[in-house]
Order: sequence, then structure tokens, then C-alpha cells
Amino acid sequence: MDFGDSVHPRGVACRWHHSWFGTVALHRGRSAECCHGRGRYGSDANLGFLVFALVTFIPLFLGTLFAYRFILGVKLRYLFSSIDRFRWWRVGLGFWVWLGLVGGPVIIAILGQSEAYRFSFNPVTFWPYFLVAIVLLPIQTTAEELFFRGWIIQWVAKRAGNVVWLSTLSGVLFAIPHLLNPEAVGDIWGAFFGYFSVGFALGWVTVRDRSLEIAIGAHMSNNLFAAVIVGYEGGALPAEAIYVTDAVEWGSSNLLSLLVVPLFILLTRFGTPKLRSVSPEPESPAPTV
Repeated sequence: MDFGDSVHPRGVACRWHHSWFGTVALHRGRSAECCHGRGRYGSDANLGFLVFALVTFIPLFLGTLFAYRFILGVKLRYLFSSIDRFRWWRVGLGFWVWLGLVGGPVIIAILGQSEAYRFSFNPVTFWPYFLVAIVLLPIQTTAEELFFRGWIIQWVAKRAGNVVWLSTLSGVLFAIPHLLNPEAVGDIWGAFFGYFSVGFALGWVTVRDRSLEIAIGAHMSNNLFAAVIVGYEGGALPAEAIYVTDAVEWGSSNLLSLLVVPLFILLTRFGTPKLRSVSPEPESPAPTV
């Protein structure tokens, strides 16, 4: 993951395009199956849909790794980080900072006995759902990070390395496919800004750190919290969490994001690498003609 000024050889640049389109086609095909398959599971609809929805991200995860390593011929460590090593403690930092900023106010509201949140814990349905979520959600979130910020943003950064531009692009690219989620219906622009702000924040810390450490942790924290702690009706994930609230109200959520995004960027600066990143070069670059 190099965000410097080096440019891939022409042959490698062509392989970036071909493998990118191949990976997108593979995942979009499985996602289409998932959308059409919802509602086929009878009394276990929520658990069945969660499994089916998250399993569709396994081809994206494996396809991104395969294409980067064997089509581009670049070592996988450059996809995750351009610094000397991938530091798991910073994944934890991103996880807990995001959880505190986004989940903290919700927990405070619940403890204050807010009527907006309903206790819906059912051990018979929750624990199977929890086990599936804890195993497959990290694959889903990591797959999106590898693809959106590990691959696309890395490739664009070869031509334009400005952090604001790259973070804005990250936000737009992250928001567009998420507009297919059911919670976006009825307020498409509100949903766009909501997803854009998340993609912008994750893009900023990735470019700043030259690593996916913080982004992987924060994205995982966000989706696990929404899946198992406080869910909402009418969302992309079934509402089998311990607490459930009504559908997303994008206006107040987006106002909160104006505070959350800069705080997240500020609070995750600890441990930001100061060493010069290493340019990911293919082991056997194609000759230019």
C-alpha cells in the first residue's frame, strides 16, 4: 500500500484493470443471488439470510487476495500495509475508538431508559445468529476494506496522492453500492451522505497511515455493533440484536457524523507511522514496449 508517486509499469497497470473488473463481476453476481434469495428460509429467515448475505463476501475476499498476488504479482503485505509490519494493536485501536464514538451515545441512551430502543434478546435465536455474525462479519468488513481502500484507493493514489481527494473518492465509491441497502429507500441523499461520511473517514486514516489497520478495526466494530448489540428495523442485516430500534433516521445520524468523523481521525493518530512507505513492486513485472 504505497501512497507515493511511483507508477506501475504499463503491463502491470493493464493487469490492475482486468483483475479489478473480474473481482467486481464475481462479487456482484453473488450479491444479486443474495438479493433474490431473501425470504426463502421460513421460520429461520433471519439466520438464513445473514449466512447467505455474508457468504457472498467470501468470493470478494478471496478474489481480491488472489488477483493481487497472482495476477498483479505483488506480495499481499502491500495490500494491507506499506509499513514494515501490520500492527494488530492498531486494528484494536480503530475498533474501540469507533465503538466509543458511535456506540457510546447509544449505550448511554439505553441506560437512560430511552423509549427509542426495545430490549429484544431471545437466547434461542440470538446465539446462533451471534456465532454466524462473529465468524463471517469480519470477513465481510475486511473484504470491503481490501477492495475499496486497499486496492482501488491504492491504485488511484499512484496518479493523485492528495488525502482530501482520495478520502472523497473513498466516500463516494463506498456509498454508491451501499445505496442498494433497504435502509436507503425513501431518503437516498441522506443515505448517500451517511455512507459517504463513513467511507471518507476510513479513507482518510488509510491514506494517512499507509495501512488498513485502523479502517479494518473500525469497519468491523461498526457492523458487529449493529448486528449483535443494537440493530434497526428494515436494514441490510436482520434485526436480531439485543436491542432494536426503528429504521435509520438519516438527518440526525448525519449531523452526528459531522462530529464523529473529525474526532475519529484525531483519536486514531496514536501510532501513525513516520517511516517512509515501501513501494509495492511486482516480483516479475511485465516488460514495457
